[in-house]
Amino acid sequence: GKEIPGQASLVFDVVLLDLHNPKDGIAIENQVVPESCERRSQTGDFLRYHYNGTLLDGTLFDSSYSRNHTYDTYVGKGYVIAGMDEGLLGVCTGEKRRIIIPPHLGYGEEGRGKIPGSAVLVFDIHVVDFHNPSDSVSITVHYKPSNCTELSKKGDYLKYHYNASLLDGTLLDSTHSLGKTYNIVLGSGQVVLGMDMGLQDMCVGERRTVVIPPHLGYGEDGVEGEVPGSAVLVFDIELLELVSGLPEGYMFVWNGEVSPNLFEEIDQNHDGEVLLEEFSEYIQTQVETGKGKLAPGFDFEKIVKNMFTNQDRDGNGKVTAEEFKLKDQEAKEEHDEL
Repeated sequence: GKEIPGQASLVFDVVLLDLHNPKDGIAIENQVVPESCERRSQTGDFLRYHYNGTLLDGTLFDSSYSRNHTYDTYVGKGYVIAGMDEGLLGVCTGEKRRIIIPPHLGYGEEGRGKIPGSAVLVFDIHVVDFHNPSDSVSITVHYKPSNCTELSKKGDYLKYHYNASLLDGTLLDSTHSLGKTYNIVLGSGQVVLGMDMGLQDMCVGERRTVVIPPHLGYGEDGVEGEVPGSAVLVFDIELLELVSGLPEGYMFVWNGEVSPNLFEEIDQNHDGEVLLEEFSEYIQTQVETGKGKLAPGFDFEKIVKNMFTNQDRDGNGKVTAEEFKLKDQEAKEEHDEL
């Protein structure tokens, strides 16, 4: 045309940005692989990872580090571009790898945002953790005393020390730094479900590590400023004290025979009615003299008030002899009705 004369010699100064072949697959370069890798990611797992995304010439187009938040996704399910879906399979927790993705497995001819059309993409990723929605808690026992006769069960009152961390070793919390134990009634909902499961069947002095997936921990939301969303938690636990609980459904039990004149004993002024104050004083005396036992780990006043309310069937704040029944008597009456 008008710009290039006939018979002209042409000079092109070229900078090669990238190249690929439509037959190319992804390329993976392992950078850091942990020595201990008990499990590798597979289809259906949920990964949390950090990444830097660049073009082949090094131009940065995106980074999770700049947002100070991991990228969280299921893998092998089509939630991310095909090349990343494939490149995130078979990784270990803590692994760092480079994934090079040709455009037909990335953003194609059109590109997206800062990514030009037909661009080859380079992702440097660091896997923080991963889990599967079907995972349960994982328990590893490090030490169990030889005289391990009494095992923890639902309703027991436990005192224990713990260190809580993420899978990458980041410390979240520790009772050691607070200088006091953590105390709970097992199975009462005072801790996350995974911890309730992880503290079962322990004996005093035992040390174990409990790994809790997020659906049995703090879920997708986590705890703001403390636990990231969808994080796998690691608890190193030592059980220091165990107070045996009561049978399920009981808040108070007798250590011996029950008096046949129980209501009359509680009704100290013999007016045929028992008030909360009388009831509370009587229960406290039985506990102090060893004749009865309250469920450990709960507030005395709340337990007694709950017991009194159960007996006060008409809700008038007084319990009569007709209303008063022991739990065993209630169970027998229900059985007779059936």
